[in-house]
Amino acid sequence: MALSDTKLRTISGKAYTGPSEVTDSHGLSARISPKGVINFQFRFKWQGKFQRMSIGRYPSVSLKDARNITDELRLLVASGADPRSKFDRGQSSKATLSDCLNYWYQNYVITQLRPKTRDLYSSTVMKVMDGAFRFVPMEDITAKQWVDFFTVQERENPRRARQVLSQLRTATHWCIRRQYIESSSLMNILPRDFGASSQVGDRVLTYPELAQIWLKIDRSRASTSNKLLHQMLMLWGARNSELRQATTQHFDLDSMVWTTPAELSKMGNIIRRPIFPKIEPLLEKALTTYKGILFPGDALDKPISISAANRYIGRIRDEMDIGYWRAHDFRRTLVTRLSEQGVAPHVTEKMLGHDLGGIMAVYNKHDWIEEQKQGYELHADKILWHVRKLSSA
Repeated sequence: MALSDTKLRTISGKAYTGPSEVTDSHGLSARISPKGVINFQFRFKWQGKFQRMSIGRYPSVSLKDARNITDELRLLVASGADPRSKFDRGQSSKATLSDCLNYWYQNYVITQLRPKTRDLYSSTVMKVMDGAFRFVPMEDITAKQWVDFFTVQERENPRRARQVLSQLRTATHWCIRRQYIESSSLMNILPRDFGASSQVGDRVLTYPELAQIWLKIDRSRASTSNKLLHQMLMLWGARNSELRQATTQHFDLDSMVWTTPAELSKMGNIIRRPIFPKIEPLLEKALTTYKGILFPGDALDKPISISAANRYIGRIRDEMDIGYWRAHDFRRTLVTRLSEQGVAPHVTEKMLGHDLGGIMAVYNKHDWIEEQKQGYELHADKILWHVRKLSSA
């Protein structure tokens, strides 16, 4: 049975139970694994014995390319030359960079991500990496080669270089988890070492940007605990560790106050924040979903790790086009936006979990719970208004 593009597209990257080899013509065939990995091969007779050689992996090598390569190889055989020594393109059956990106894109991006996210990946990592390291197995690309490549990229566009590297690492890690490749030196290259450095300590997000992040989190494929954690961090402006390690005992639903004990506070102080109306539905969902640890990771008796939380935000950030930001920026954004709207400094300081300075730190232990509540409601109203506006657009 002759090969066709339609047949190959149907098989590629999907569970396959058909014949392990499908022949075409003139010695061309396709070897197909149970996972739908397709390798083109050329079968020929050399010195009285039948031989095989790999041409390349679909879809990095198209069916048309495979047929053209086969014609070239047949000419070499007819001229008395061993095609294995004269024609080295695509001899390795290992997946190339293009193979990996196409496998990830076809089996994850297209099937599991939203159209806007697919468009983002198409215009960034898929576009920039197209043609890079052609015919070189992904596992054979050295760390030095990756460094050289992204050094050139950051000279052209620093922000894009970091974004593409981060997305490429995501795709590579996915291929490794799926056993498509065994390893890659790319995973030793960190995005923070390339491109525009993040402006630590000065990013203040706008309300439309906060709404975009909120919706991206809401629509993402992640655990309930991870999604709730970061949406509540946005509304409360708390430190990640304060909320991430919180237990159900820290929330008093009679007085409607969340108390962070001193051992979980960065400054060693007890922090009291109001449970305000706009955050109640999120807190109620967390309290009814989990017992004890409010935001568990893989193990229900342990909080989600900081690395897992950061990886999640990294994935969310990579799928957006609003520049570099961190979950910690929610704190700075909260106090800045509320200060613009006239909320008093002593109230915003308490919302951040800071002790007041000077003589007030000694004598004034008031937490301004009611004033905090008004500030939180004002902030949440702004965010959720923009969320509704974006959702209806």
